[in-house]
Amino acid sequence: MSARRLLSCVAGITALVIGGSLLGGCQLKDIDKRYFVVTTGFDYSDNPAKPYRVTLRLALPSSKVEEGGAMSIVQTADAPSIAEAVRHLKATVDKELEFGHCREFIFGRALIDKDGFYNSMQWLARRRDIQSVSNLMIGEPDALSVASLKPKSERYPGNSLFLSFGNEGTESAYTVTTYLFDLYRRMYETGLDPALPIASILKDAYQIDRAALLDKNKARLYLTPEETLLFNMTAFGTNNTIVTLPHEPLNVVLAVTQTNARIDLTKGKDPVAILKVRVEGFLEQSPPHLLEQNWDGLERKMGKHFSEEVEQLLIKIRDAGVDPYGFGLHYLADRHNAKGSWELWTKQLYPHIRFDVRTDVSIQGSGLIR
Repeated sequence: MSARRLLSCVAGITALVIGGSLLGGCQLKDIDKRYFVVTTGFDYSDNPAKPYRVTLRLALPSSKVEEGGAMSIVQTADAPSIAEAVRHLKATVDKELEFGHCREFIFGRALIDKDGFYNSMQWLARRRDIQSVSNLMIGEPDALSVASLKPKSERYPGNSLFLSFGNEGTESAYTVTTYLFDLYRRMYETGLDPALPIASILKDAYQIDRAALLDKNKARLYLTPEETLLFNMTAFGTNNTIVTLPHEPLNVVLAVTQTNARIDLTKGKDPVAILKVRVEGFLEQSPPHLLEQNWDGLERKMGKHFSEEVEQLLIKIRDAGVDPYGFGLHYLADRHNAKGSWELWTKQLYPHIRFDVRTDVSIQGSGLIR
């Protein structure tokens, strides 16, 4: 091959490679041409023709990362569906919307009570750019208010709400963490119902100390902070919590370092739901001279009081017609999902089932006394 022909082939290949790279790059958008969605809210509007209100909190890039330096804008649109609202929101911004970094999705209280979260979950589950480990919650009074809050402590947009869940920031036993994949599983799992945390606004911060128990679509029971604490411990085995025993002149408080809970059902026509709880920790506060008495008796009293509180909570949950613990799932597993077993459970057994809570409290020490 002559040198001229060789140079011609090399030039042709080079042009082809460069041209392919340019064509491929035309479909990509730089970071400065994207809006990163950090929080998304779904509300129920008062317009019957456009019942869904979608709120997006969009992060504005900044060279400074410091407390109070988080910059963002909030955009809202009403539409007949969530997908249409998102498409409409694209017409209100000058950059492409990027949902890949959005980890916080909020359902408004009115939406959960009236329409439920089924339609919202359909959109969330089908979007390929939404992470399955995203946090979901109920916004009170609505999702717009919660998504629009900009706490002064935020280092970057959405940081404060993100750190409220999981173990990366605060570790509160009053906060129930629900992920997208788990909520989607509980929507279709027979015998296991969902639970969602409730996020509200307290001055210039988020308050997340309550939970809502749902059937496969709508909320059926809203728990108080004290009930949420018990539910978090017995349903999810949450650690770093407390167990309190009323006492005069000062309540006895056990700082729990380890919690284990196990569910069992007795055999027979009238099964009893047994919940075994193991709690370990050290006394964080107690009346004077209490530790000089019998520790075994104190452990039994604390276990009995805790069992009574949990049993009352289980009865309240049963009467609401929901099952976030998965008692029905255990019942079906023991009977191999035989024909007619689910109808028998829902209509006859679970509405009248008895609970037996057995709590074993172990006091590891009295803490550090200087």
